[in-house]
Amino acid sequence: MNQPLIYPLQWNAAQKAGFRFFFVYFILYVFPFPFGHLPGSNTLFEYYSDAWNTLVPWVGRAVLQLPYEITVFPNGSGDTTFNYVQLLCFVVLALVASVIWSVLDRNRANYNTLLYWLVVFLRYYLAFTMFTYGFAKIFKTQFPFPNLTRLMQPYGQSSPMGLAWTFMGYSTAYNWFTGLGEIIGGGLLLFRRTTALGAIILIATIGNIVAINFCFDVPVKLYSSNLLLMTLFVLTAEGKRLINVLLLNRPAPALDLTPFRTTRRWRIGRLAIKTVIIGLALYSHIFDGFSTMKQYGDLAPKPPLYGLYEVESFALNGDTLAPILTDTTRWRQVIVAGYRNYPSLTVRLMTDSLRRYVFEPDTVKLNAVVYARFDTAHKYRLAYQRPDTNTLIMKGLFRKDSIYARLKRQNPERFLLVNRGFHWINEYPFNR
Repeated sequence: MNQPLIYPLQWNAAQKAGFRFFFVYFILYVFPFPFGHLPGSNTLFEYYSDAWNTLVPWVGRAVLQLPYEITVFPNGSGDTTFNYVQLLCFVVLALVASVIWSVLDRNRANYNTLLYWLVVFLRYYLAFTMFTYGFAKIFKTQFPFPNLTRLMQPYGQSSPMGLAWTFMGYSTAYNWFTGLGEIIGGGLLLFRRTTALGAIILIATIGNIVAINFCFDVPVKLYSSNLLLMTLFVLTAEGKRLINVLLLNRPAPALDLTPFRTTRRWRIGRLAIKTVIIGLALYSHIFDGFSTMKQYGDLAPKPPLYGLYEVESFALNGDTLAPILTDTTRWRQVIVAGYRNYPSLTVRLMTDSLRRYVFEPDTVKLNAVVYARFDTAHKYRLAYQRPDTNTLIMKGLFRKDSIYARLKRQNPERFLLVNRGFHWINEYPFNR
């Protein structure tokens, strides 16, 4: 009978050097996980973030001598200059620490126990991260259905990232498919016996995410690539066994992933703690998913005046403007979109250029405050009237001009992307 394999008792120099580097690098990259989830940790880690916010610009200025100052700090983009310089700092710190570690600990035969705990650490980090992204797809809050503004935007004016978001947002079923891949893969990582299967699923899932991020210029390239790197590292423990089974057609005995023996009481206590942690994580993601879905999802309440409007007549400073396609001031369409708590107004001019604004309607006073998102110093108040359900009149001072616009509601169901639906049978390709 084949005996379970264990980690090798003697590591070669390359294995030990590589482990030391990746141990330090991964700890630096994922920190403050898991401490950031502890109550009262926010203040402590604000100091940690402030330290990096000071160090990274200094490295960019004094060490790398970048031609510009780093003033953009971590935000919705994960591929800022700050992120690249910080990643370089992680690599340099990991190299320096691994060299010092190698000198001080050069006689150690192996790092089996430390490897075990590093893999456990990465398994939980990847699992909880995949839960975050997976449930965001299940509840369809990461990729909602294309809004009215997106439906009115010509393909040629869409950014590559916007095109990817439209592609993903169109199909609820595809969101569920990709989300379940992330959740199932992450869930399997939480158990030692299914770690390899979970890692294989996530390599395919995260690999697809990395490809989309690079091919559609989505600014999460660094983060997704590091998630893929962590998944590959987790799978290396089973590398030889998988090569034997999948490539060499050889038998592969089971791998004993536990570097130490434990008592029954310890195992029961560990199982109880693990159950609580996983239960709380699932509850948190499901609760947040339902909550977020009610605010941003496809079923979230729409704002007042929501709809797509064609401009029937438009007057500027008392002069009625004819709908001439070269006019850069006359409105052609108005789109009120977004959600009840986050409404937006987009004006499409006769030249097809779009101007987007924050829209704050007051249904009692029948007026609305309109302003550019990053220009709160200039706010405009427009009065509106609803003569009937399909007509909207807006008037007031807007950007130093007096405007009057009579709008006619359009039916969004007229868009092919909205009304085409799913067909089991297609006698001919329907590629429009």
